[in-house]
Amino acid sequence: MAAGWRYTQRHLGVAAAVALVAGFVASDAMAQSNSGRTSVSAGADFSHAYYFRGIAQERSWLIAQPYIDLTFSLFEGDVGLNSVTFTIGQWNSLHTGQSGNAGPAVNTAAWYESDFYTGFGFGVDNWDFGITYAAYLSPNDSFGSVKEVALSLAVDDSALLGGFALAPHGLLAIELDGQADGGAGEGVYLEVGVEPGLSVEGTPVSVSFPVTIGMSLTDYYEGTPGNDDLLGYVDLGLVASAPIPVPESFGAWGVSGGIHLLSLGDALKGFNNGDKLQAVGTFGFSIAY
Repeated sequence: MAAGWRYTQRHLGVAAAVALVAGFVASDAMAQSNSGRTSVSAGADFSHAYYFRGIAQERSWLIAQPYIDLTFSLFEGDVGLNSVTFTIGQWNSLHTGQSGNAGPAVNTAAWYESDFYTGFGFGVDNWDFGITYAAYLSPNDSFGSVKEVALSLAVDDSALLGGFALAPHGLLAIELDGQADGGAGEGVYLEVGVEPGLSVEGTPVSVSFPVTIGMSLTDYYEGTPGNDDLLGYVDLGLVASAPIPVPESFGAWGVSGGIHLLSLGDALKGFNNGDKLQAVGTFGFSIAY
């Protein structure tokens, strides 16, 4: 199943709500090249493995995940509520492995997943709140459709902690129809994480160290019948990113790459052929205007 967590980037990559939070970041990067109230970000991420909130989707050959977001600025202020945005986006996962071109199904195709998401973001002082609706679909019928609503929270603590800023975030996703783990009932997913970072002196390169914990509040990591694991996974990452120098009229371009180490809980080991640890390398580029 499914994305939204541009894990081979954001999500991923994150998830649909994470994609919305990324819209806030993209808006800042685009400020100098786009003076209007509409901003666009697009790009693609590449990897050899794709996990959705710790649930293995593909672990072989090449995975390409193109996406595009369109964000509208509805309100801008100076004190208290300083921004309101509306975002609509689409995310895809194309596979050449068993879940794509190399799969056994007669009508198997590379287009494993296509996600649509839309939502609102609210900036209050140094806090960003988001509410997002997402639909995760499989054009090659590898999984059943899943629909969810998610609440996100991100905090900019750089003014308080300076170079020791942690950039904490949280995500609460509630399944409305369908299950990410293919279980018996819709579940509720909770994610918390931090992403401290630093700039490499004398270069435009920045490095971040994302740490994410994914948990099931109810029926999200069902595992064996009647068993709902609380801890889904822990993700430790190392990601480097840098801008690509282009004329200002072309927007903001960037490239990134990194590695994530996943430690899976008991239920998720069953989705990963019994393996508890998995390393995932990623590479991607983005364009924002």
